[in-house]
Amino acid sequence: MKNDFQFFLTPFEEYMLTDNHPVYPMSCFVQLRFQGRFEVDLLSRSLQKVLRIHPLLCSVAEKTPSGHFRWKPFEGTIEIHRGTFHAKGINLEYEPALRITLEEQPEQQPEQQSNLWCEVHHSACDAVGMQRFLEDLLLEYSVQKGFLAPDILLSREPVHPELLQHRGCYGQTWGTFFWNLPRRIGGLERARTFLFNRIISLIPQKPDLSKSQPPTGYPTIFSYEFNDEETKQVRLRVKSEGVTINDFMLYCLFLAMNNWREQEKITDQHGRLRIAVPTNLRTPNDFAMPAANIVSMVFLDRKPRHIRNTIDFLQGIHHEMCYIKKCNLGLALIYGLTVYRSLFGSYSKMINRNRCWTTATVSNLGLLFSQTPCPQRNNHLLFDEELELTEIHSVPPIRPQTVLGVCASSYANRLIIDMQYDTELLNKNQAKKLFDLLIDQLLSVSIKM
Repeated sequence: MKNDFQFFLTPFEEYMLTDNHPVYPMSCFVQLRFQGRFEVDLLSRSLQKVLRIHPLLCSVAEKTPSGHFRWKPFEGTIEIHRGTFHAKGINLEYEPALRITLEEQPEQQPEQQSNLWCEVHHSACDAVGMQRFLEDLLLEYSVQKGFLAPDILLSREPVHPELLQHRGCYGQTWGTFFWNLPRRIGGLERARTFLFNRIISLIPQKPDLSKSQPPTGYPTIFSYEFNDEETKQVRLRVKSEGVTINDFMLYCLFLAMNNWREQEKITDQHGRLRIAVPTNLRTPNDFAMPAANIVSMVFLDRKPRHIRNTIDFLQGIHHEMCYIKKCNLGLALIYGLTVYRSLFGSYSKMINRNRCWTTATVSNLGLLFSQTPCPQRNNHLLFDEELELTEIHSVPPIRPQTVLGVCASSYANRLIIDMQYDTELLNKNQAKKLFDLLIDQLLSVSIKM
């Protein structure tokens, strides 16, 4: 795959690269489940064509004499692996940012099912970018198969790879920076609490970082797809409380983590539980950008003794998230990383894996493939007469002492919750108990006044 670009990594991309660890890869995962089978040669040709307009996915990170990194086209070809999916992390210095695996049931099985797994390094891509890439890939395959007319591709907003050179601007100029500066003074206080608050891990145990690869079975994921009535119930409850799905997810996860710690008799109360929330920094000018990482993170801290199943606790989360959005405080981390790199040159000394920085991560992907121009069967997209996309699952990466990575999304009018957990620190029964507490909390109808 040949591309003629070479961009330096943005501060956030380089931070994600530096924070990668053999036991805790900075990998995002997407699993697409299909009823039916692919024509693999055609899928491979479609992949090579689509990667031309998503060049970061077929790139490596090359270290320059200055110590910084730049994107460089991968000299080989990204192949589709066939067989059982085994994630092992991606070393961006010599491996491309994307790895794809196709799992298929034997042809003699009465029901043909296929799983398309994508592992992507978070330096190169976020969930929004991954959705655009996968949509482009599946539509290209469908057109090449003759199921969809070529005009379908022309009717969509085209991707412009040249926009990648602006991916670290986030719609900001010096004028907008100074104009919005008064609103962002509050970001200084949030930066202080981020650095100096004592954050407690879900479990008082540190992982073994001496190993050279992730645990067997990585990533280990629990998933729950709400049925139509349950999805309606959650949405009505969110609407009735005047909050967002994201607010409600944060509320439920704080409660689930706190209840789980009490049931496990973990008594450390001298600190705060922290949830990291990815924030999309795309502007309308970025909608035609190829797959890339254009997100930041914001952080919500709560003392365990303040976590209560009350309206006030939920509204407190809602008001904090509204303040973050109003002041665009997702940019605070970007500014901090930019200044740090300018002063110290590298993030290696900044990353302390012996300290818990975040208890859990929550990502909300919203409605998936809601605008994809394809026929449907039972609300499921069809990419061929016998190729039906039935489920979508996705999880963010986890880092040392961040025991959980939770993702909420909606497909086919149903809410989906996926949770990756750290098998170095939690056994399966512990993780399942925590996941069940989260789902039960989402479906609970009672909030105390």
